[in-house]
Amino acid sequence: MENQNAQKSAKKAATASSLRVKPETRKRFLNELAKVNKKSYGRKVRADQLLSLLLTFVRPEHIQQLQQGSLSNSDRLEMRYREHVKKFGPTSKDEFLGLLLTEKSSKSESENAAVSEGKSERSAP
Repeated sequence: MENQNAQKSAKKAATASSLRVKPETRKRFLNELAKVNKKSYGRKVRADQLLSLLLTFVRPEHIQQLQQGSLSNSDRLEMRYREHVKKFGPTSKDEFLGLLLTEKSSKSESENAAVSEGKSERSAP
């Protein structure tokens, strides 16, 4: 029993952990850290200190940009579908897709008509 308690107390929480990043990101970060540590006096700046400082510059706009960038097309479709259901009530996904397609095709037709009218005006002197 004493041996188990001794082992538990020996296993303290880790003070550091790994973080998965792309090799290019790791290389850039370590290059910046090397620039920061290129000085003649004082202790070395730790990676944790640099990262903590960099995180203070993250703004809500940056977070929103990252969140939007992580969405797939199916995620965007699901979001628009849920907004449609909130606004217009229960609709099947198939009906919603039909609405999107007819909306898209009517926009394309009107754009094509405008383009063809512009061409006919240009060709007639």
